[in-house]
Amino acid sequence: MKRDPKYICTECRVGTLRVGDAFYFTLQGGQPICVPDFPAWVCDVCGRREYDSDAVADLLAILEMKPGARRKLSRPRTIAGQDHSTTSVDPQRRA
Repeated sequence: MKRDPKYICTECRVGTLRVGDAFYFTLQGGQPICVPDFPAWVCDVCGRREYDSDAVADLLAILEMKPGARRKLSRPRTIAGQDHSTTSVDPQRRA
């Protein structure tokens, strides 16, 4: 059985930081961002939290993404000689 690494808390110097989840709060562009169950190292004595740096970087990358920066879908490909990009469905028209 492999144990999680343990580190002495830099705040209280008594407790041990252990892998866990904590509430993460930040302001982004003046707007509050709250994330429950965010990866963190939590002290078992004083409760100090040190957030996982990779998870923080991922969250900031998501928050900084502009709505227009999303990858646009490409046009559907022609399959077996049929061009499905011009096919439309008219709910009023029945065969």
